[in-house]
Amino acid sequence: MGNKIIHLALALIFLINFTSIANAGKETMIISSRLTSSPSIYGNIVTWSDTFGNMVGMYDLTTGNITGLGYAQNSPSIQGDKITWWDGESVIVYNISTGKETKIDNTSTPAIYGDNVVYVRSKYVDGQPAYYQNAEYNSLYLYNLSTSEEVQLIPYTHDLFGTHPRWGFSTYGNKIVYGRMNRADPGEYSANISIYDIPTKRISDISRTGRAGGGKIYGNIVVWIEYKNKLMNVMDVYMRDIAKHETRQITFDGNSTNPDVYGDRIVLEKKYRGGEKWSSDIYMYNISTNETTRITDSTYAREPAIYDDKIVYIDSRTDPEHRENRDIYLYNISA
Repeated sequence: MGNKIIHLALALIFLINFTSIANAGKETMIISSRLTSSPSIYGNIVTWSDTFGNMVGMYDLTTGNITGLGYAQNSPSIQGDKITWWDGESVIVYNISTGKETKIDNTSTPAIYGDNVVYVRSKYVDGQPAYYQNAEYNSLYLYNLSTSEEVQLIPYTHDLFGTHPRWGFSTYGNKIVYGRMNRADPGEYSANISIYDIPTKRISDISRTGRAGGGKIYGNIVVWIEYKNKLMNVMDVYMRDIAKHETRQITFDGNSTNPDVYGDRIVLEKKYRGGEKWSSDIYMYNISTNETTRITDSTYAREPAIYDDKIVYIDSRTDPEHRENRDIYLYNISA
């Protein structure tokens, strides 16, 4: 009991000493829409999925132009001048500079860095290819857009790389971060965050609890969620510096999710009960200073993504009752 009290006291001290309210920066609504989800940002380009029409949207912060790119079954991923998504049957890679699309058939759930696209190929027990991630066997592949060469990274396995954020993955440089799930029996499973190193083909686990998901990587920093119960509704954010071999717990409230990382900053969503409904806001954690800053106070903000000094997120403040109007906001830290 004494140790539990000490740990609780330390968590409270952490929150009191290191949480502040953002007193600088500028928030702007950039997309007014109905059913947007999962925005991402790179440079001056913001992308998202529109679940009302299953469309990938692209917004240019410089010109203000909005472009619909095509049908999608998952959230788009952007890096450099390329955007990739899954249209339900194939992975699509769109080159912003040239307007050219590359299609990779019978694949799903892509992530991209430079000319490398990583994705899943699935098959059924009889060996036939499958479009969807709930097939019996899945494998991680890499496709190089410059050489048009495809490489299978791991054998086909029961481990699942689903479209759910618990099992999604991201890539940076020569490293791929993903959720590797193991099933002990049909009713029990565990999932850990793993790193695949492309040059060495080495796989290493960076979480060992069996209840991890939502991994993102930037540079040497990996962030993810640790689920604290079987219902997956008590969760905190963790990070690991893979160069220093150090793991750190970022949040202690049990209501933190959807982390993203860029440079020295981690953005995340904190959920809390507001009356009869759950509410949420965006927070930012500085790795060097251990300082946590609250970015929004609308109580309707979620799904943050960060690039440089810009944070994008979904906010339903214009439709608090039904929350179907999910507008996209940009918060500029330096403005």
